Amino acid sequence: MRLIRRAFGIGSRSGPIPKALHRLALAGISTLLCAWLIFLALNTIFPFPEAALHRPPARLVQDRDGNTLRAFLALDGQWRFPVTLEEVSPIMVQTLLRSEDQWFHFHPGVNPLAILRAVKDNLLTGRVVSGGSTIAMQVARLAEPRPRTLRSKLIEAFRALQLRWNHTSEEVLEFWLNMAPFGGNIVGVGAASRFYFDKTPDRLSQGEAALLTALPRAPNTYNPVRRPDAALNVRSRVLQRLTNDFPEKQREKARREPLPTRLTPLPMHAPHFARAALSHISGSQLRTSLDLHAQQLAEEVVRSHTSGLREQGLESLAVVALDSATREIRAMVGSPAFFDDEHSGQINGTLILRSPGSTLKPFLFAQAMDMGLTFPEALLLDIPTDYSGYAPENYDGAFRGAVTARYALSHSLNVPAVRLLARVGLDNFLALLRSGGLSGLNQPSSHYGLPLVLGGGEVSLLDLVNLYATLAQGGTHESVRFAPIAKRKKGKRLFSREACHLVTSMLAEVERPDMPGTWALTASAPEVAWKTGTSFGHRDAWAVGYSGRYTIGVWVGNLDGHATKGISGATHAGPVLFDLFRRLEDSAATLPEFAPLELSEVELCARSRKLPRTECRRITATILPGRTILEPDDWNVRIFIDDATGLRLDGGCLAGRDYHSKIITQYPPALAAWRIETGLDVPQMPSLHPDCAIRPDAGSLRIVSPDPGTPYHLRPDTPSRYQRIPLAADAPPDSGKLYWFLDGTLIGTTDQEQPFFLDPPATGKHKIAVQDDQGRWDSLHFTVE
Repeated sequence: MRLIRRAFGIGSRSGPIPKALHRLALAGISTLLCAWLIFLALNTIFPFPEAALHRPPARLVQDRDGNTLRAFLALDGQWRFPVTLEEVSPIMVQTLLRSEDQWFHFHPGVNPLAILRAVKDNLLTGRVVSGGSTIAMQVARLAEPRPRTLRSKLIEAFRALQLRWNHTSEEVLEFWLNMAPFGGNIVGVGAASRFYFDKTPDRLSQGEAALLTALPRAPNTYNPVRRPDAALNVRSRVLQRLTNDFPEKQREKARREPLPTRLTPLPMHAPHFARAALSHISGSQLRTSLDLHAQQLAEEVVRSHTSGLREQGLESLAVVALDSATREIRAMVGSPAFFDDEHSGQINGTLILRSPGSTLKPFLFAQAMDMGLTFPEALLLDIPTDYSGYAPENYDGAFRGAVTARYALSHSLNVPAVRLLARVGLDNFLALLRSGGLSGLNQPSSHYGLPLVLGGGEVSLLDLVNLYATLAQGGTHESVRFAPIAKRKKGKRLFSREACHLVTSMLAEVERPDMPGTWALTASAPEVAWKTGTSFGHRDAWAVGYSGRYTIGVWVGNLDGHATKGISGATHAGPVLFDLFRRLEDSAATLPEFAPLELSEVELCARSRKLPRTECRRITATILPGRTILEPDDWNVRIFIDDATGLRLDGGCLAGRDYHSKIITQYPPALAAWRIETGLDVPQMPSLHPDCAIRPDAGSLRIVSPDPGTPYHLRPDTPSRYQRIPLAADAPPDSGKLYWFLDGTLIGTTDQEQPFFLDPPATGKHKIAVQDDQGRWDSLHFTVE
């Protein structure tokens, strides 16, 4: 009773509480309590469908500075850009509350006075002119659309009470702002602001806020584009209700604001990148790594080259530019024109798998350097080579003998690269490429074989460019990034800094299409380390390079895979690459530095590039100390010549003779054989003096192959490389080198246990002879039919 007295302001001084009032108070309290308990029970039995308040959003892709690149419809086909209350103009919020629910903060979701007023207005006009719906009730109706009946109204009222019970008033406002319909498939003020006014909702003016407040009542009736008179009328009515909220001058200015005459189309920048970003970044507003300015420059370069390439039968072109340090994509052009259906413009050429040609060679050379197998000044053989029927050839069909690793890489020679891969090991090289993110190489090594280094697999341009960025960053590999991240994970090391430094210096010597042979003298051009590639079957042309900041890649070809005669990475992709570097990179950019470096310089024999053992002309070479394997020189051999006869003497028969010494070059047998075959000079080892040839402690030297009693039959339908004749000899331990002669001409030099194969000579009888370092010799005749 005390509570009742206090509640109704009735004290003991007023005398006893009338029984009727007492019963009325108890009935009221009981009714409210029962209503509250019933509501709690119904709220539990019939919970609000919370999922309906969180419809799938459209996805907005932005560049690194917040510029919109492209938008994608929500899964239900609606344009819906969710916003928070803080992201909406206060003018919009105030206009909404004043127009739709001015007692929003003072009722539990249902305003009985508003309902009574609506009933009165409807009765007086004889038609439905007002529904008395609060903002919470409107949200309930948007969450669960129903026919407009009394039963539906009661359910909306219950749902509105639930909303206010389960959510704060700010949350309910946000639900309305994100769920209100604005015509067609435009939902929420985030989307409406963009389509009608080309702005974000935090920048809405008074007139724009008034129109958007009224538009959800009847989106088709008040559509400002199709029915501007109706839109002006309803906007004026909303502004009239703001008399006590905004000065007349401000409201008059709002009345004069022009209505939108069309829907603003959403931007369509970097469409290939934006679509690819969806699978790498979560959320509805995707802040990516792309630089819109760099993207536009890249698109200009692509457009400028497209017509010329298409005149040559090359229909498509794709480019990628990465920030080498962060691996963030700054520009991606997947095709010359996204909406060019005739040339499959919507296919992203940066992501398709294609044969990379010779672009994998730098990684092989870097790996070989880290394994100690080569260094820039080391010699690699560029001679006819056969691996069980696979005989690689250079792009021009020529061979050059012995070339430096620097020359072999900068001139993209195939044969030295294949021979180097055989030494590195196919499994080792394939494992390195997979660790570097070339996920397209998913077959066992036997599927690729040694042609892998020449493009015998498939990679994407994006993955390839990222692996080149690993070289640009000193050998530490990281994943490519579509969005900036606050804290980067530590990458994994694939190459040493030293190997990257040396390979970069080698790639910087590749002749450039923008300034052939003179770029180093031009101050206005960035320094670039780069490599080209042309795929098997003349289907793809590649060019990839890096400078101070960017790593850039270019692919040119046809998306349907048909070949184009004369296609070349240097001719067709190279010019695009250097146009991109000139537009994107600082003209004063230099090649990346990889300090600290642990490199050493050593003196080597110039002819063999091996450690001197005798007199030889010398050069200085850069190596990786503790890793580079250096062999003693065996090309420059000192011999002793008898002055009287001109014959060669060995150490056991010098006494009592007049003689002189000289240095003679002994090429490796395979190289010597090639030089002889091509007519190049091969120094002949003088015959051993008879007095030195036979000594009591010497064993015998005997040819065991070929067999003199078995004729060799040539098969005209079989390539000669498959009909080679093995040469072998049984030699004493002290024989040293074996020198093979065919019909009196030196054809090769081998170690004792090293096999040697003779290309079949012309039909007829031939003499094969062998001599060792001790002067022992043997010979026999065999027949070729």
